[in-house]
Amino acid sequence: MNAEPAGPLGSHVARSGGSPTEQLAGLLGRASNGARTARQLAAVRSALMHHCGLQSCRHTKGPPRRLDRRTFRHSFLLPDGGVQVVWELEHNTGPGGDVEHAVFVDREDLALAEWDVDAAFGLPQGPGELPPAAVPDPPEAPAHDLLRRAYPEGDSPEHAWRLLRRAANPGAPGPEVLARLRGAIGHDISIVTRRSAVVAGRPVSWALYEHAFLLLDGTELSLWEIDHTRTPSGNPVCEVYASRDAALDTVVRRIEAG
Repeated sequence: MNAEPAGPLGSHVARSGGSPTEQLAGLLGRASNGARTARQLAAVRSALMHHCGLQSCRHTKGPPRRLDRRTFRHSFLLPDGGVQVVWELEHNTGPGGDVEHAVFVDREDLALAEWDVDAAFGLPQGPGELPPAAVPDPPEAPAHDLLRRAYPEGDSPEHAWRLLRRAANPGAPGPEVLARLRGAIGHDISIVTRRSAVVAGRPVSWALYEHAFLLLDGTELSLWEIDHTRTPSGNPVCEVYASRDAALDTVVRRIEAG
């Protein structure tokens, strides 16, 4: 990987101009996995044209410092009329803040790498997770003392019913989960992440939310909502899942990778 100074992403990288061969060489040369990926892109060395566009991005001013992530779509026109797409992931979320690059030819691999990078922007902990020093001794502590968050929202059974009623996915949590949530005494809604991308030639956006419910016995139950526009009409739709893993699987494999 080439050494690069920290700073605004893309400020020193030329992604337009030059021949397709030169663009491919630069792309692979600055990528940490460029040597591995080069074998998959041997045919691109004879490309006739190259085009690069920004596919998605994410930024934050901190804390602890400014973080940036950008994804570029490189399209190479081949002599046989085909097009080879290469995605470039650029970010500065590593411990040292240096700009890092990686390239991907598989859309699913890119989506997984983007998710790993975006985790550095700050995702909420799972239900019940606390630093060890903050967890009281179980014999003396009532269940409510173990909670990791406040539950400011009221009318929680009604909120659960409305959330599950608008879920469009066949695998949404059913009557058993709804029955448990009839005893919810508070809830909290937080956004995990949101992204936009170009999928199959058109823009697609999605957002992942956690709906955390506090039950009467002091236990917590979370539902994971995805709002996205990966529909035939492009109209937004809501899907609800019982676990974050199931929600992310939908995002990576169906919404983003198609």
